[in-house]
Amino acid sequence: MSANYYTEQGTPITQDTIDLFNTNPNNPIIPYAKGKATYNAYPWASERIQRAFDEKPRSSANDEMARAADYWLHDGDMPPLDITVTRHRPKNSVGTVATVLVTTLGCTFSLCLVPVVSPQHFDTTIEMRSEGELVYSANAHYRGTLFMSWFPLGKLRGTQKVTDAAWYASFFSHEEKLTRSIVAEEPLYDSLKKSKDVDKLAAALDNPQLKFYRPLVSTHLAEVLAGKKRNERLKAYAAIVEKHPEFADEIHGNERLLFIGPADLRVMDVLKETYRKRSAPAMAASIKAAGQPYALFTPEESSWLTKEGLPADVVAAMIEASEPKAAPGGSAGLVAAAAPGGQAGAQPVAGNTLEATATECSKAYAAKKVCETLPGDPFGLLMRGCMAQVKKKFGGSGCSIF
Repeated sequence: MSANYYTEQGTPITQDTIDLFNTNPNNPIIPYAKGKATYNAYPWASERIQRAFDEKPRSSANDEMARAADYWLHDGDMPPLDITVTRHRPKNSVGTVATVLVTTLGCTFSLCLVPVVSPQHFDTTIEMRSEGELVYSANAHYRGTLFMSWFPLGKLRGTQKVTDAAWYASFFSHEEKLTRSIVAEEPLYDSLKKSKDVDKLAAALDNPQLKFYRPLVSTHLAEVLAGKKRNERLKAYAAIVEKHPEFADEIHGNERLLFIGPADLRVMDVLKETYRKRSAPAMAASIKAAGQPYALFTPEESSWLTKEGLPADVVAAMIEASEPKAAPGGSAGLVAAAAPGGQAGAQPVAGNTLEATATECSKAYAAKKVCETLPGDPFGLLMRGCMAQVKKKFGGSGCSIF
């Protein structure tokens, strides 16, 4: 078996182009990190056949897709980009069918001295998504001719090489378009990366012409804001996170913690409610009712939040809301809040495993650190009461931290 393959732009696919794939100096570098990469090679196949492909893959399409994703994407701390390439059902023309039939008959009667010639045309669609948002989508096609004969007519020979070449023809067809799209964004990015104008940089995050370079603009905006006065940057953070929740990950230092959580109940929103004298139990109840995660704050982060004015009960509710839920029927149940003021005591964990004990001790330590840093407690009265509650909750867990 042999074949010739070409990209949409007519670039021939040879073994050399495949071997040099990872050293091609013209590869597009996309400023996102690798997410999930999938090649849907036979989406038109039945469910039974799809299962057979999954159990015993007959092609290297997804392996090559993963290599292409590594090749295209940046290393380092960037938002993940999910890439899906879907190959559509080929539409064979009358001429293609006639060519295959005639050459098949010729091969049969000549013992394949006359080759079977199979022209191939495939259309593929690429979609790139970051956190659900469609960053890029395009169609491309590749073409080729497959030969089956005793004589090696095509440039690529061998079943696996021919199969790999087909996938690479698809990737290179998309790469040619990707390169143009990325290069088209570069002048805009070059002007933004030198700017210190917060409003201009924030507006760029909504610019539909800026897709590939948006993460780098977002990082630059966070660096600019980090040099502003606290009140100014907090106000800017709130406005940006309202439209782009993912921007919270770019905020420098512990101030990032103020902007995590569900819309209308982010940490900063909760903090404002406490300033308005809304009770800690009421806020904790709202957080638990929402059931949306915040973060499993470290003891140092919990301490920082209480110094900012967040009640320990509310910090505990946020930690509890962020704990992974146990699978139905699993051996580990949900555990209680880490800090004092939680509504439920620590629940026994089936089997009393070492992992469960470690979890309880970790929560007890976090709760103890919150008690030790309660603001407005010069004589330690609040701390002693807080510690008493922690001991009551976690005293039977075997932790030696008290």
